[in-house]
Amino acid sequence: MATVSEKGIGALRGALTPAAWAVLIAYALYRLVAYTSYVTNFGFFADPLGYVSDLPFMIGAALGNFTSCAIVFALYATGRLRRWGLDCRSALLIVALIYLVVAFAPAPLLEEGVATSLLGVLWGLTVTVVRFAAIELLRAERSPMVLIVQLAVAAFLFALGSYGLRLLPPLWSTLFEVAAALVLVPLFGFLRSRLSRLPDDDEGAVPAADDGEGRAVAGQEDAAHVGPAGLARFRRTLAESSTPILAASFFELVCGLVNMYASCAHASFAISAQVPLEGSLVCSVLVIAFVALTARVPHSRFMYLVVFPGAIAVFLALPYFGEVWGRSLGTVIYSAYSFTAMLSMFCVIRACRRTGDEVYGIAAFMAAATRLCLMVGLALGWHFGNLREGSTFLHLSIVCVTCVYVLGMVLLLWGFRSSREKRVVKVVEVIVEQPPATFEEFRAARVEELTERYDLSPRERDVLVGLAQGNTAASIAEGLCISTSTAQGYIKSLYVKLGVNKKQQVIDLFQR
Repeated sequence: MATVSEKGIGALRGALTPAAWAVLIAYALYRLVAYTSYVTNFGFFADPLGYVSDLPFMIGAALGNFTSCAIVFALYATGRLRRWGLDCRSALLIVALIYLVVAFAPAPLLEEGVATSLLGVLWGLTVTVVRFAAIELLRAERSPMVLIVQLAVAAFLFALGSYGLRLLPPLWSTLFEVAAALVLVPLFGFLRSRLSRLPDDDEGAVPAADDGEGRAVAGQEDAAHVGPAGLARFRRTLAESSTPILAASFFELVCGLVNMYASCAHASFAISAQVPLEGSLVCSVLVIAFVALTARVPHSRFMYLVVFPGAIAVFLALPYFGEVWGRSLGTVIYSAYSFTAMLSMFCVIRACRRTGDEVYGIAAFMAAATRLCLMVGLALGWHFGNLREGSTFLHLSIVCVTCVYVLGMVLLLWGFRSSREKRVVKVVEVIVEQPPATFEEFRAARVEELTERYDLSPRERDVLVGLAQGNTAASIAEGLCISTSTAQGYIKSLYVKLGVNKKQQVIDLFQR
């Protein structure tokens, strides 16, 4: 009998298709370009102080970010921005051009605050758009196990790439960033073209017509995302992902506060520029190991109740133990930060798939919320870091962090209590039901149980019924009025979620 780790590795090996690997690489390249261009101001500052960039650049980046988010959300809310409709090629070309301008423009021209602010605005306008397009690539993945591995491995590759860039001369590093942005242009185009032809199985979405070859007929699925229907779907997505967004936003606030305070006050626990990368490496290794050893993805309730509050609590240790532990404590903090950011993104993308929503609305809301909290944290850190009443500013920062943590805990626990109350009602309903009297009722109850346990979509649920009856892919396709290749795709996705690799194992699982 295969061990749990062998089962998890085997499931990943079969589920990580070439397209999934390509999406992973694209997301890692996007993160590398976004992070490096932010902390170095498009290469203008080759050696930034920790995670705090140039202040005029950061203000401009916030302005550009909010502008992009507002435009994208307005287009999404009015139904003018539909699936695969956001063009990020122009944004990537602008990023490459900005790197070249900064590299070869006269230095005195860029030393003006107005110039660096303008660079920040361009960063916010362009990189934010690329971020939405990158998240949309991840949303196309059906398997939650593959999705979390994509996020984790991308974080690992991004951190290694950032380390490598710091070993290169500034000009070579700039040329690499230009090349990465240019490579992303055809890579995004190829992946968006390929993934747009795949059938979608969103839960709660209006099913699209099938043209006999597994492709959704254009126009029918888009009709569900126009006007009030699209906003109603956004509200459902926001309700499901509010806790992860809240956790990520509070982390950005406290992260900005600690970094700006350390920079302004020249504190002994100032976080070095390598610490965020070390935290990403630690986080990615732990997540990959968890998935490979357990063949499972992190449970949402465990994240809401333990991981998110616990990660936020780590920041409370910084003012007390920073002078003693210094660098090692910073790595722990950024590991917690990376955990929160990665798992929040995972929850948001899964919420979009469950509600059949596009990523544009929720991604714009999340980006704006986290950026706003980051700016608030930077402002508070600057205020406390410039106080001169002895150690009062340190105490004030501790009080501020504590208040933020307590407020975050209250909201997180409130969100968990609400979800728990809904689950209790559901359990009560199951208890008072009469036991199944016929085989058909037993089968229906078993199907619902497996559907909920493994987070199956409606189409995967139908395929499960067919496999449990011993039907072939062709007969399942005929019964569901889809093509055989489409049915085979659903079977493969179902195998990944159930952790099996043949039909008999599905039958055995169904009959337990």
